[in-house]
Amino acid sequence: MNTIKITREKEVSRSTMYNVLYILPLAMVLFALITTSPKELIEGIGTIYKSNDILLTDYLLIAGTGATFLNAAVVLLVNLWLIKRLELKPNGIIIAALFLLTGFSFMGKNMFNIWTFYFGGYIYSRYHGISYKNVVIINMFSTAFSPVASLIGEMMGPNVIAALVIMALVGGFIGFIMPTVSSRFVTFHSGYNLYNMGTAAGFVGMLVYALINEANIVVTKNYALLESNDWRVVIFLLLYCIALIIIGYCINDKSFKGYKHLMKHSGRLITDMIKQDGFGLSLMNMGFLGLMCMGFIFILDGSFNGPVVAAMLTVMGFGSFGKHPRNVWPIVAGVVLGWHFFKIDTSTSMLIISALFGTTLAPIAGEYGSIIGMLAGILHATLIQNIGALHGGLMLYNNGLSGGIIAAILIPVIDAFKKENKA
Repeated sequence: MNTIKITREKEVSRSTMYNVLYILPLAMVLFALITTSPKELIEGIGTIYKSNDILLTDYLLIAGTGATFLNAAVVLLVNLWLIKRLELKPNGIIIAALFLLTGFSFMGKNMFNIWTFYFGGYIYSRYHGISYKNVVIINMFSTAFSPVASLIGEMMGPNVIAALVIMALVGGFIGFIMPTVSSRFVTFHSGYNLYNMGTAAGFVGMLVYALINEANIVVTKNYALLESNDWRVVIFLLLYCIALIIIGYCINDKSFKGYKHLMKHSGRLITDMIKQDGFGLSLMNMGFLGLMCMGFIFILDGSFNGPVVAAMLTVMGFGSFGKHPRNVWPIVAGVVLGWHFFKIDTSTSMLIISALFGTTLAPIAGEYGSIIGMLAGILHATLIQNIGALHGGLMLYNNGLSGGIIAAILIPVIDAFKKENKA
């Protein structure tokens, strides 16, 4: 059923798709320039580049709103330029990767600490005699290890040349191995964890953290989060979500036709909604998911800090690659239930972050129904509290690791009971 395309949308040109994607970074640049003085922007970017970026580093807190938006815009613009240069037409996984990169540019990623992974991926493509366009998307996700690069920069201090060389060697090696490593982990969770790189990077991160510990290198974790709202940020995000819905509606021949079909997808890897349902419907879905996230944050009286915005943008991005309101809400509800049932003693922000990122398990709800989806959310609420210690915050996709482990265990258990019932 997932291969049937039901939409009134005509074929959308590659240039049109890129024009739509460029709206976000250009709006972010304009927002930064209007709201922040040049001096504050320069100082803020400097703060971002000097931070160690260990989980959770809230750029909105340490660098300010304007600098954070400018950082996210630069990261997104560079990656848009790269995939356009490689003549790739945006599809579900590309848009998911771009939005994930943008989101994490609010909490740990910047051009200084991500370039080495692309370098490693390029060497990988040359070594294996394949086009770099077959590797670049994996490189985007491999930037999960950006804290490792930042840690090297922090250790080297003023010795910039040595820092860049070591970053190139370490980050390049990680970028080189991750295309092969990540491909092996899809079978680990059977495609029920959308953040596959989180699982793969999590296991590699455990080894990296163990080696760093044995070298007696101290990793300082970050816990401080912005606990107030800059309403300019809230309004920006709200307007962007509405804009996506309007643009998608127009592209889909000024119709919502096909959206009901889109929400029938389980979301299991690989569900490319752009290929199966069209660019317009995917944009609308992303906008609806964004509004849903904002509503959830408001209900809990939460704050739009760096990690929360990162979680929201990631959910929106995967609205083109597996997520929709029908398979997302059970996971969110399950995380909230687990939080209260087990009386987990952390901040509201941590609950929101875990719930939104926890939607990596949306395919479980889409395939097995709301009850099982809520169970997956409850399990995620408990596991996510303990799993960060395994990689020391050196890998940013903590929820992807948790989701992969839960899916790898829960799906066989469910299938075991299904077989017993049939016997």
